[in-house]
Formats: sequence, structure tokens, C-alpha cells
Amino acid sequence: MERGHNNTRSHGMNEREDYVPIDIQEDSDIPLFDSMREMIDDLPPLSNDCCIYRVPKRMREINEDAYTPGEVSIGPFHRGKEHLQAMEEFKPRYFQSFLNRTDRMTLKSCIRVAKEWEERARSYYAEGIKLSSDEFVKMVLLDSSFIIEVIWRFNFCNDKNTSYLDRKISLSNVQQDMILIENRLPFFILEGLFDLVFPPSQGSSSLLHLSIDFFAGSGVILSDMNESISSSGVKHFVDMLRLCYLPSSPRQAYQVKNVQIPTVTELHGAGMKFKGSISNRKLDIRHATGVLEIPQLIVSDSTESLFRNLIAFEQFHYQYDSYIIDYIQFMDGLIDTAKDAELLIQNGILDSYLSDCSAVATLFNNLTKEMTLWTPNYFYYGISEKLNEYCRDPKHKWRATLTRDYFSTPWKTASTIAAVILLGLTLIQTICSIVSL
Repeated sequence: MERGHNNTRSHGMNEREDYVPIDIQEDSDIPLFDSMREMIDDLPPLSNDCCIYRVPKRMREINEDAYTPGEVSIGPFHRGKEHLQAMEEFKPRYFQSFLNRTDRMTLKSCIRVAKEWEERARSYYAEGIKLSSDEFVKMVLLDSSFIIEVIWRFNFCNDKNTSYLDRKISLSNVQQDMILIENRLPFFILEGLFDLVFPPSQGSSSLLHLSIDFFAGSGVILSDMNESISSSGVKHFVDMLRLCYLPSSPRQAYQVKNVQIPTVTELHGAGMKFKGSISNRKLDIRHATGVLEIPQLIVSDSTESLFRNLIAFEQFHYQYDSYIIDYIQFMDGLIDTAKDAELLIQNGILDSYLSDCSAVATLFNNLTKEMTLWTPNYFYYGISEKLNEYCRDPKHKWRATLTRDYFSTPWKTASTIAAVILLGLTLIQTICSIVSL
């Protein structure tokens, strides 16, 4: 039986007109062999540290400016671009200022330390960095010292000798460039250089705490996140901002195929109340009976860029733990029109600095374009189901309609009560008349 099976298989293969037997030998004289062997051998090893990525073309095309630095290049991806050259002139001066802050570090010692970090630093990038060792180390030292100096001066503005340089730099633009996923240096390098100049043993603030205060100054996060984040878990600044946004409780695993929630207008029509709160944890959305509480979010010109870069980072690095993506999906479900955005602004959930409510709605609606939604592990599934149940219950709509039409103002309330009393008296009079007959 086994032999017959083999003969049939062999006969079937020989009947194929396109079948050509291949004699595979390692030492075959194939001209392409050497080049492909060299290509495979030159592949860099995959690293678990990899966490700095380029944004895919399809995402970048939606809003090119949201991912592109406008003032300063940090790291290798945008290095050398013409429109960023003006800032390159300031980096050596900031590096000099950085070195002058201590007697413990010299130029030689900085170069030596950066050389020791080079291999690990390169492994943080998702693609090979085509810079020589000297070019890479020079870039690391100039860019990292620039960042440290900017953050230091923001927190301790008392260096009169650098005031002219500081006036030539747009702090808000630098802050904006420092939250871009492609404009990155590993945090361990920044922290390592900072600790060499400002040793923790001398009681100086950590770079992590100063960085959080720096970004809090632009309204991106709140400054009192210092105690809840450890620098050992921070990969780079985009990762740090994500950690600041994470909810206070972890997700539960739900098997969800599709989740749609009512809009703010629909929920409002069903009697749902909305409440804004000031909270460190922007993603801590809570639902009690008839009340949806959402931490206040400042919406400004930089909000789109911030969330686009956080979304891109999660899609690469936290595909099955995407809290930011889930939050944007939830907010996009709530906000469909300018009326939805207006209601959230009126209730203190959104603090908008945009031109109008339509711009707010457009921002959230556009953020979900080219965004992969990992619904099998959707963080807001439980709240979404409760909101759907609330809207489906007819008694909530009846109560809301009654309140809106008859008890929404003191005058309507008084008129309604008077009408009920009058109706009652008329009914009593009618009954008395019938009884007297």
C-alpha cells in the first residue's frame, strides 16, 4: 500500500509540464549565491530594545506635519534636513554649556562613555543607522546635551549668560518636536549623561521628573505624575508620555468583534449626564448610573500631533495593549458632530483652544484614519455596553423628555405644576357635578 501511494504521487508530479527537478548543492556555481549570502550574513540581529520607528507612508500622508520636526532634529531619522540646519548651530554651544556645569566630566570622558553606549543605542532603532561610529557618537552627544540643557533651563531659568541663546529658540516648537516618534534618542542615554553631570547622590532632581515638569509646562500632561512612573520603564519621551496617560487599573480581556457606542447627543437625549474631572489619568473614564465621567482634556493645535505619534507608537510596540488607541476610538464614537463636541466642552470634559466645535469634532474623527483597532482586547468594552444599554432603555428617554419639556427651567416647572393643579381641580369639579346629578 505504501509503495503504491508513492508511485501514484510520483506519476502525478511527472505529468506537470512546469515541473523541473532541482539539484540543490551548497557549492553550486550560482552567481547570485555570494551576494545573497552576504546580504543574509550582514543582517543586524533583532533586538528586544527596538522601540524607535518610522511612520508608515499611509499614516504620514494623512498629516505630514504631525510627524515631521519643524525646528530641531533629534536622532538620525531627520538628521541633515535643510530646514533644520539653523538649530544645528546652537547644539555645540549647548554642549559646551552642558560640560561647563561640572568638573566631573570632560569632552574625552563624554566621548568614551557614549562609545560604550553605542551598540545598545543603535539597537533601539527599527532600521539600521548608516552612520559611522564617530558620526553616531557625535550626534548622540550633541542631541542629548541639547535636550538636557533645554529641560534644565526650563526648570531653572537663572543662567544669564545663555539668555541670548534661549531667546533665539522657540521653546514651544522644540517641545512639539520632542514628542515625535521619529525624532528620538533612547532615554537611557539622556538619563546616563544627566546623572554623570548631576549625580543623584548630590540630591539633584532626576531627569525623569524634570522632563515631566517640562512637558506639563505645555499642558501635554500634569506635573504630579512624578511618583507613579519609574525611569527604568521609560524607553524614550513618547513612551514616557504614554505612561503618563495610562489608566489606574489594567484592562480585562474581552472577546469583542465590534463595539459601537451612542454619540454624546444621543446619550444626552436619553438623559445621560456628563461630568468633567481634573485627573492625572486621562484615560480613567468612569460610568455610574446616568453619569459619564471623563477627565478633562486640553485640545489645542498640538493635540493632533501628540495623539498621532502616540497612536503610531502603540501600533508598532503595544499592539495588544493599546490604551491610547482604545481611548481615541471611544472619543471618536462619542463625537460625531460639532454638537457632540459642544456638549463635552460645556460639561468641562474638553477644554478647547481650537477655532470652533466643528474643528474639535474633525480632529477626533480624523485621528482614527489608518488606525488599527484591536477590538478583541478593547479596554472600554464594559463602559460601551453600559452606554448602549442605557440608550436602549425607553424609560430613560421618557424621563429625559419629561424633564426637558416640562421641568428644564423654574418657569416651566411652575407652569407644569399649575397645569397639573388646574387639571386636578377640573377633574374634581367634573366628578362632583356627575355625583350631584
